[in-house]
Amino acid sequence: MRLSFVVAAVLLCGTLLCGTLRAVASEALPSPSGRVLLTVSGAIQQTNAGEEAHFDMAMLQALPQHTVTTHNPWAKGLHTYRGFSAVDLLARLESQGTRLQVTALNQYMTEIPLEDFTEQGAIFATHQDGKPMSLRNLGPIMVIYPFDQHEELKSEVFYGRSIWQIYRIKSVILKE
Repeated sequence: MRLSFVVAAVLLCGTLLCGTLRAVASEALPSPSGRVLLTVSGAIQQTNAGEEAHFDMAMLQALPQHTVTTHNPWAKGLHTYRGFSAVDLLARLESQGTRLQVTALNQYMTEIPLEDFTEQGAIFATHQDGKPMSLRNLGPIMVIYPFDQHEELKSEVFYGRSIWQIYRIKSVILKE
């Protein structure tokens, strides 16, 4: 009798937890209240502006935050960067994207595989040394890799993916 009560309680908790997680994942994406810094399109399910998702700084900061402390070729000295992972962004947008086409304000575009965020530890940085990144300082959003942690990241491939002044991301699903 006691064992069946425990099993029933575990099943009930599991059912409630799954329902709660599903509700959070499918919660509607709010509209930005501040200046739009990032537009995401492509293979996404959650939108707030037609077929796109627009984000202001508050919305980007509401995503789980990650830090990377590293040197990089564009800034003197050691810096700590804070921002969000593509993994969390795509999860919020209910995307199955495997690659990101990332575009800067000057129309430079690069394609970044999702593995750069899951395996290499890259982030979309919005802050450098605790301060929001300005346009003059390669912001408001920049892809940063932990260059000091993995020697293989110090290459033209990853330097080319370290795009700054990002304003647009397109989520793409590659079929193999």
